[in-house]
Amino acid sequence: MDKKTVLAIVLSSIVLLGWQYFFPMPTPHNNIDNTSVVDNTSDNSQQANTTFSNIDANLNNDSNAKIVDVATDFLSLHFNQSTGNIRSASILNWKDDDGEEVTFNKNIKQDYLKINTGIDNLFDNYTVETSDITNGKSITFLAESDSYIIRKSYNLHNDSYIVNTAVEIINKTSAPLSLPINAIVGPNLGDGFDDTSSYDVFEGALISDGSKTEKVKMGKDDSESISSVKWIAYTSKYFLLAVLNNDVFSHASIMPKNDSPIAKAEGSYVIKPNESVVKSFDLYIGPKYYQELKSVGNNLQKSMDFGWFYFISIPMLYTLNYLYDVFHNYGIAIIILTIIIKLLTLPLTIKSMVSMKAMSALQPQMLDIRERYKNDPAKLNQAVMNLYKEHGVNPLSGCLPLILQIPIFFALYKALLLSLELKGAEFFGWIVDLSAKDPYYITPILMGVTMFIQQKMTPTTADPVQQKIFMIMPIVLTFLFINFPAGLVIYWLTNNVLSIIQQYVINKRNL
Repeated sequence: MDKKTVLAIVLSSIVLLGWQYFFPMPTPHNNIDNTSVVDNTSDNSQQANTTFSNIDANLNNDSNAKIVDVATDFLSLHFNQSTGNIRSASILNWKDDDGEEVTFNKNIKQDYLKINTGIDNLFDNYTVETSDITNGKSITFLAESDSYIIRKSYNLHNDSYIVNTAVEIINKTSAPLSLPINAIVGPNLGDGFDDTSSYDVFEGALISDGSKTEKVKMGKDDSESISSVKWIAYTSKYFLLAVLNNDVFSHASIMPKNDSPIAKAEGSYVIKPNESVVKSFDLYIGPKYYQELKSVGNNLQKSMDFGWFYFISIPMLYTLNYLYDVFHNYGIAIIILTIIIKLLTLPLTIKSMVSMKAMSALQPQMLDIRERYKNDPAKLNQAVMNLYKEHGVNPLSGCLPLILQIPIFFALYKALLLSLELKGAEFFGWIVDLSAKDPYYITPILMGVTMFIQQKMTPTTADPVQQKIFMIMPIVLTFLFINFPAGLVIYWLTNNVLSIIQQYVINKRNL
């Protein structure tokens, strides 16, 4: 095999991985109209359509708002009594970087989930009623004028991250009422979330029609839109706050707000005189376990971005969880999964290694040909091809297996990187969290050492300059992986050890 080709493949992989590590991919920019839809009516019975103030006017709320808390076994929601909206949301039994509960909008003094009906500006406070329901809690915010009644209700459950939400508007006038209804999430996440700036992990606003998902990263001022909507959300690496549509919203958009995007779902409704309308939908506020998100419906699992090779990543994630059920240790599960992948790709790997050894055996003749035809590239290429043909060597048989294995690596990389299962999962000894870096950098250093050993054992046709470049690669990868999650490093280390064993066996074989 032509070692220049191998060098190009390996260096390209390093560049791709390093680029994603240090420079996450920007989100495409599309322009949409940021103007709020307003088509409201007043309480004047003689006038059917009069415009109220902008329904997004209360995006920013006062910092002295009275907060009402409701908690179950899974969630603790903090409501702004002035608006009946969620100021912040805590996911219980999960700790953030500060050692406190994971909380969307922690330490930020504005509502995080806004439900705007077009007449919210008529009311500056709600009465609050809480009650126990079967296996959970209910909280209702009620405001009333001479013309309208608005009621926002939230049902929380002790065994679920789903919050059943309903908005009821009663029109007490003699004129029909045409109003928009919006759900707005964001901007930003709040304090305490994992720092993912060094990883290719998306955090920000999402909107989805069930098949296509648009996103804008935090800190970006891009805009996106979709003509139909299944859900809108704000996501961190491991946690999600989503609004699930139930024929309430007709379209969705992402737009800039306070130097960061918000996700917005929009709909409309008409209330006849002296009648009421109830709009019901669900919220999901919880961890991003793939299977759990899938069970929620609306294709909410698409909020997990596995990248181009999702069709490989997802089966790997299922396999990883199955192995954990067997061995009760995610570190061991990663090692077993690596062995399984190695066995599945063994025919390709052996073919590549045999080809590389055959190419190495032809090295003296290759050097002679290069010296003989150094001033005639055409004859040089012809002589090399004749040499390959004479000895039955195909250079592509060495590099093609390597190319085919690149998607597998990136798929497993994504699967492990996004696996909440690894958060706080112990391996043994000093590795007490497979989602965090090795605190003593032992595994990254061992990874670099095994990669160096593997290179020394691998037959080469490279010239001295290329060999020096290859010798630098273990150092480069060691520094690249030094702050990677320990689970990823364990995969790479295990893969290197298995490759060393394979190379040893191949080197002992007689061609």
